[in-house]
Amino acid sequence: MAHPILLEDWTSYDKRKLNEEKDASKFSCSERWEAEYLADKLKKHYPLKSPQVIWHAIQHCCSQVKAPHPREKFIECVVGNFVSE
Repeated sequence: MAHPILLEDWTSYDKRKLNEEKDASKFSCSERWEAEYLADKLKKHYPLKSPQVIWHAIQHCCSQVKAPHPREKFIECVVGNFVSE
């Protein structure tokens, strides 16, 4: 079953990716706005996690998940990082 973050509305993210002529199903670690977008969604689901922990998990997965980063696999990596802490 997909993580609840993936079931949220990603319309604004998808539209921006399409406007930039990029694949909306892939997460780009080189785009700061994408990391900030994901960090905001994570903070809603994990309010007790500090921004530093969230950023660390995103950065860790940027180095662990082979680019291009499929959104679903990338979010599973980030959330899995939280569980292991």
